[in-house]
Amino acid sequence: MLFDANTLSPDTLLEADICIIGGGAAGITTALALEGTGLRVLLMESGGLNGDDRAQSLYEGENRGLDLTPMSEARLRMLGGSTNHWAGNCMRLEAIDFEARDGIEYSGWPIGLVDVEPYYLRAQELVETPTDDAYDTDDRMARLEAKPLAFDPDLLKTHLYAESPPTLFGLTYEADLEAATDVGCYLNANALELLTSDDASRVTSIRMASLSGTPFTVSARRVVVATGGMEVPRLLLLSNNTATAGLGNTNDVVGRFFMDHIAVRPSLTALVDDKVADFDLYTESQFDAGGYIRGAISASETLLRRENLPNFLFFLVKQSDRSPGQQSAQSLRRGPQPGTLGTHIQNILTDLDGVTNEVYRTVTDAGDDLIRRTWLDPWMTVESRPNPDSRVVLDDALDPVFGQRKAALDWQLHDGDLDANRRVAEILAQELGRLGYGRMWSGLLSHPGQWPTLGHGKHHSGTARMANDPKQGVVDADCRVHGMSNLYVAGSAVFPTHGYATPTLTIVALSLRLADHLKATMQSGAD
Repeated sequence: MLFDANTLSPDTLLEADICIIGGGAAGITTALALEGTGLRVLLMESGGLNGDDRAQSLYEGENRGLDLTPMSEARLRMLGGSTNHWAGNCMRLEAIDFEARDGIEYSGWPIGLVDVEPYYLRAQELVETPTDDAYDTDDRMARLEAKPLAFDPDLLKTHLYAESPPTLFGLTYEADLEAATDVGCYLNANALELLTSDDASRVTSIRMASLSGTPFTVSARRVVVATGGMEVPRLLLLSNNTATAGLGNTNDVVGRFFMDHIAVRPSLTALVDDKVADFDLYTESQFDAGGYIRGAISASETLLRRENLPNFLFFLVKQSDRSPGQQSAQSLRRGPQPGTLGTHIQNILTDLDGVTNEVYRTVTDAGDDLIRRTWLDPWMTVESRPNPDSRVVLDDALDPVFGQRKAALDWQLHDGDLDANRRVAEILAQELGRLGYGRMWSGLLSHPGQWPTLGHGKHHSGTARMANDPKQGVVDADCRVHGMSNLYVAGSAVFPTHGYATPTLTIVALSLRLADHLKATMQSGAD
């Protein structure tokens, strides 16, 4: 059933077997997976069915590190969470992503792909993509009309991923939540603090407030925090009534190891001209088994192990806009930015056709080029390596609704991340050149020691990471907070590393796994 917390009387007590805080992909998946088990489940969503400026303001926070999309823009505080603005790209983590790898400090999950794989097909159904098999199979590749490029298999490979509609979890599963008999979903319900036993080993209740300010309390045998990579550490750190450093934070790990995907868009530009059809698998959606599939370019396992590179993926974007030589000719005409003259001269000398086009457009005021060409802009996504200095902390500034300390983010990259990104771009450029696809331009390669303008995936991960050792992580292999008997975390906050994969599919799969664990332990009578 759906309820509005704004209608509750002050000091109402709600009781349940399981309380899930956060109504995004992780929270909704976990709640619906428990429907029909006889367990009483409460799902508490901070926002409503639609966006609300007051609720959204609770995400505001200072960015103290590398440039990142402001927190209040990257996440959405409403039923369905950030699935209300995701792109829908779905892919699985690979087996190597779960390993402790040489050259990737702090890597390694306490579980492997074998532990998550049984849940991926169920997750694929929930995100409304093909469920006949894994996306990236030889059989599926053979069925597709468009064919992959002949990359050196020791360097690169074609990776198939699926395109969700994209599934908006709030809109798509609102009717299921309304019809549920074991699940009560409260909108406009904000968790302010987790209250605990005297030894902070167990959550005893949750101090809540409606968006309109009405205080109420939830009591549950199990509590799942599923509020995303920023708000999970914020709530754990705010819950310091007994454990003064915050819950799960005995070893000062909560909020550390923040990760987002490093995105260079474009990482290089490739002139492909009449060979553009060779890239249809990567630039055009392919229909198969009831859904849409597309190709991307990823690393071979051999390459990752040989060079100790973080995992990476290239999406190919077809362009017919101005080429690098044209853009540089434009910039020189307007007056270049300081420090860019060398790059512009390099672009002009290696792209005289582009300069000709720019002169033609300027002289004739034409809207099209004289020499028609097609470009590919590979968008490069590289995992950021775990870094304990990259973290979410509590700020002294207070949120405008409940007067609690805001989250502040200090996103830091590993010292070797720039070199790794340059090497990744170099490998693709060399392979496209070897295959005869023309000239390549890359700002990432032309300016050693300098990052280009970075994009990012808005894939906030790692801040309550999974590890067997409490000194290295916040939760164990079952997503239970170390040192606490009944507190769990769901979502990408638990990822120790995040590979190249967009996180939603794995978030859903891990949430299904957590639901199975809760069901098994609670129905067996374990307290």
